[in-house]
Amino acid sequence: MRYRCIILSLLACVAPASGCQIAQQAVDLVASSNPGNHLELKEITPLSAITSAPGKTVQTHQGEVLALRSVSGGEPRLLSLGQDRKIVLWDLPSGQGRLIREISQDPRLATFGESKSLIAWADDTGIYIECLQGCSGSLALKRLKSRPAALAFHDGDTSLLIGGLDGRVYRWRFMKEQEVSSTEDREKMIERYIAHHSVVSSIIPHPAGRAFFSADWEGSMVAWLAYSSDAFEGAFDKNVFKGRFYTDIPNALASARTPDRGICALAISKNGERIAVGTEDGHVETWEVRGFTMSSRKQIHKGRVMALDISADGNRVVSVGKDTKVKVSELSSDPSYPLNPTALPKLLNDVSENPIPSAALAVFVSPSQVIATTKEGALAEIRVQGTPIPEPTKLPAPSKPTDLDY
Repeated sequence: MRYRCIILSLLACVAPASGCQIAQQAVDLVASSNPGNHLELKEITPLSAITSAPGKTVQTHQGEVLALRSVSGGEPRLLSLGQDRKIVLWDLPSGQGRLIREISQDPRLATFGESKSLIAWADDTGIYIECLQGCSGSLALKRLKSRPAALAFHDGDTSLLIGGLDGRVYRWRFMKEQEVSSTEDREKMIERYIAHHSVVSSIIPHPAGRAFFSADWEGSMVAWLAYSSDAFEGAFDKNVFKGRFYTDIPNALASARTPDRGICALAISKNGERIAVGTEDGHVETWEVRGFTMSSRKQIHKGRVMALDISADGNRVVSVGKDTKVKVSELSSDPSYPLNPTALPKLLNDVSENPIPSAALAVFVSPSQVIATTKEGALAEIRVQGTPIPEPTKLPAPSKPTDLDY
């Protein structure tokens, strides 16, 4: 009996400590005790209204540019973040760059907000979101186990899409997470979307906010509807063991794309109608969002397409290749398409070729103006000469079906 009392006493001593330990781990997993880990969405300046206060003038970045965003409204401007931690607002007519701020960590990859002056970046310690103008505060995500490979803001810049090295897509609903308090609700603020079987190489949001697209190194591309587009937010039953119900099934559509050496980059037009795809073997493709079908495909580069962008109207694509070329291509209708419905309806025509040995990124400022960055941190302007190529006159469809119609 004496031994039994000793054992029970020891258990009584150990149990509370274990309980505290588990509780503390749960708190660390889903919440931050830092009261400064907060952003107010209503105070954040729209990206189009961001301004540069008189201050330090910047001529170039010291190191590769990791994120580049064209800022609409007024004179053409650009936002950039380099490996030197500097966030710069560029006035293109004058060529002046003014320092907005410097971030505290060394970023590995980054992205700017789609419509609000936000920036997200990742380093070896976690993922961070900060406000550029109009408010103060920051958010940190350090509980994600997978290393991020791609970032993009989503749903009115209230969520962050994260492409993982584990082949999963994560959506961090960082704005809503600040409104919930329970452990269970906080756990739901990181959604998981599973369909890829290799590294998620690129991820882009649809301008409408509900949908987004992801691609991987095996050449697969997937269209997704976010859980929040569903009244039940993807959970159709209650999990008695807490957390999300394990049978959550995302609403996803895989493209009918033949896997090749892999997809390196994605871009979507401002009107949300067309997607540009860059591949490991130098091909550039365009896809129509309606129907999720490929409309053109052409080998533009010798080797990997390292980055690309698509014009606001979706008619031009700029691509950066490992072959040191920055090329602008334009879409026109294929005159033979009515004779063969199985053919791609669009052609990619070369409009401009610019050898830039260390080019890294490129974005459209207008359909006739492209800004490219180099790995050394410099910016180069590319003027696309000439007027848009007129679409060829379509041949009339045959009056009777032929073999080519099937």
